[in-house]
Amino acid sequence: MDNGKRWTLFTVLLLVNVTIGVLANGTWYQIVISALTGAGMLALAVDYLVRRRRNG
Repeated sequence: MDNGKRWTLFTVLLLVNVTIGVLANGTWYQIVISALTGAGMLALAVDYLVRRRRNG
């Protein structure tokens, strides 16, 4: 995955996370969606850092 796609996906996940946080504040599905999108963003950031270190 190239950097453009990685950061686009990161931005989409962040947008979903923030939107759900505002619209569904305090509900159980807000917690689930926030956890899933947060895990996805964390995975993308770790993938970026690992590939950068390996290729750098």
